[in-house]
Formats: sequence, structure tokens, C-alpha cells
Amino acid sequence: MSIPNVGEVFALQKYTLDTLTLKLYSNNKTPAEGDTAADYTEISGGGYAAKALASGSWVITGGDPSVASYAAQDFNFTGVTNAPAVIYGYFVVDSNNLLRGSERFPAGVIPFTPSNGALIRITPKIQVS
Repeated sequence: MSIPNVGEVFALQKYTLDTLTLKLYSNNKTPAEGDTAADYTEISGGGYAAKALASGSWVITGGDPSVASYAAQDFNFTGVTNAPAVIYGYFVVDSNNLLRGSERFPAGVIPFTPSNGALIRITPKIQVS
């Protein structure tokens, strides 16, 4: 069955109804189809805190592909002595801690080792085509 753009927009609207949570992970994991949230080790320390992505704040644009976009989210690191050792990417879970998606950072960036004052900026996007 072919899904028209209007159907893709509807799917994205439903997908983003929950408040989702954006998290960074520290294990050397490449995302795969069968993953669950338990496959990702959330980082801790260094001023890190997961980011809530409120349901009403997504901008959905129909097209090929249709895209739901969220404002850039900054992770600022402080306190070098207790900062996480490495970061490989990010993952998103829903309010039931079900994995909604994940992305590994590009090869030239990983593993990322934060230092005092380091910044990671992620602009969450979900594409449906």
C-alpha cells in the first residue's frame, strides 16, 4: 500500500503525541531494527540531563519525505572530573521507556569525549516516506 503525504503527516502527528525524551548513550552501539531502550547505556555526570521533547512543540511538514522537526537541544558539560567518558550517539524513548529511535554520531566524531564546557547540539527530526 502506498501512503500519501497526508497519511505520513497523520502518522507523524500520532508519533509525536507523547512527550518523548532525548538521551545520550555511552556504549559502542550501532542502532539496529530489533533494539530496545535497554540496548543503550544512558550517560551520567558532567552536568548531563536528558531532554523532554514536548508533544506540542514538533513542526510537521508534509512532503517526500514528510518530516517532524524539533528545536535544537543543547547538552552542556561541566565538571570535567565527573563527566562521562565517551558518547556514541543519542536515543529517544516515550513515556513508557519504549525506544522510539536512535542515531549513532558520524564516524569522524565518535567516540566523543566531553570536556569542561563541551557542547553537543542535536536537532531531533523524524522522517517518513
